Amino acid sequence: MKRSDIGKEQDKLLNRIERKERRESFQRDRFFKYKLVEIHKNLSQALLSEKVVETDKPSVMSELLLRGLKQALRVNEFEFKYFIAPIRNLLPNANPVSLYITQYLLEVVTKDPSVIEVYGTDLDIYKLVNQVITRVNLRFERAEQDITEQLARNKNLVPGSRDYDITLDQLFRKKMGEGQQ
Repeated sequence: MKRSDIGKEQDKLLNRIERKERRESFQRDRFFKYKLVEIHKNLSQALLSEKVVETDKPSVMSELLLRGLKQALRVNEFEFKYFIAPIRNLLPNANPVSLYITQYLLEVVTKDPSVIEVYGTDLDIYKLVNQVITRVNLRFERAEQDITEQLARNKNLVPGSRDYDITLDQLFRKKMGEGQQ
């Protein structure tokens, strides 16, 4: 009798973990979708102004960074985790988005012929990337909270329902633009 109870508890725990991972993946995708342009602009400026990336063609470096950000938007969960695996232990509780972009800079951008050099340790690069991502994410979360509060005032909408999701998506588009596809 106890064996079936243990199995049920394990199933519940695994389901909760999977649900949490799906929710985090959804949040990451939504964040990238609506804030890709802002991240690209701010991160390109930060990398060049802080002299982390030395290049004779800043536009090419900017284009490479945009390509990496779009790649992060399209990649599935397994590929995302596989890509950041070499630096996943850089810090405890590191931001996975910042890890992905850091790894992209270390692995792809450094190999481009227009990039002369990438300066700094992996940790230094991560900290700069994370600083930019965190600033953009704070503004995103504030806007998301405003939208959620606005939806909470509407008593006709039930969280999790199709109408709620449609209205949420419409409000996101209205407040943040169309986002990347």
